[in-house]
Amino acid sequence: MNIAQIATYFRQLCDEPNKTFLTDTDVSRYLQTAYEQFREYATQSDPKTYAERLTIGTNLSGVNTLDLTANPIVPGGASAILGNTAWANNRAMLRLLDVMNVDNNTGLVSVIFQGAGSYNELYVPDLNKAPSYFLNGTTLYFSNPISGRLDIEYVRQADLTTFSNLSATTYIDNLVPYHDIIAILAYRSYAMRDGALAPAVEAQLGLRLNDLKEYIQVGRMRRGNNHVVVEDTDFYYY
Repeated sequence: MNIAQIATYFRQLCDEPNKTFLTDTDVSRYLQTAYEQFREYATQSDPKTYAERLTIGTNLSGVNTLDLTANPIVPGGASAILGNTAWANNRAMLRLLDVMNVDNNTGLVSVIFQGAGSYNELYVPDLNKAPSYFLNGTTLYFSNPISGRLDIEYVRQADLTTFSNLSATTYIDNLVPYHDIIAILAYRSYAMRDGALAPAVEAQLGLRLNDLKEYIQVGRMRRGNNHVVVEDTDFYYY
């Protein structure tokens, strides 16, 4: 489904021809919220579904912390990925997946940092552990000073203008066969306004979400499905 088809399906579910009661602005808002929910469902099944790579900076020197609301985050580097500026520019980070040092000459990853859950875990010495990072609020802390090129893999917010043009025939992302779910999620929010959730729609939503989960976890990358479930191990590249 493209954007126009999703919008049409949503209106059909609502069965509300009166555009003074359900305006295009309302439709855009319902669908935008639903798309953000759709992305979250997909990300819960596989955090890498909407993952993007971002180079924070290529010439860091002895960096211990990074303020991710700074614009740029480092001199000559990437723009803010947290805070008001990031949201306004459709760059806000929702999930931090990986942090890595990259060789500037080859583009190959040289160090993958291990995520820590607390300051204590970050700074407690462990000779068998790779260098660590810890995200506290909007600040990224490192167990060791960082130099050279630093990349992250993260999940960025959905474009806030995705459904600004309800007549668009463009496709939102690569999960096109499951975009009917967006319309169904939008209808659920619409129906809540009148306290009239439809059992048939709820049943269909459950079926389609299961279809989406199965596709992401099993069907999208054959033989790689066992890597979808996130597991922490003690083995890292460094």
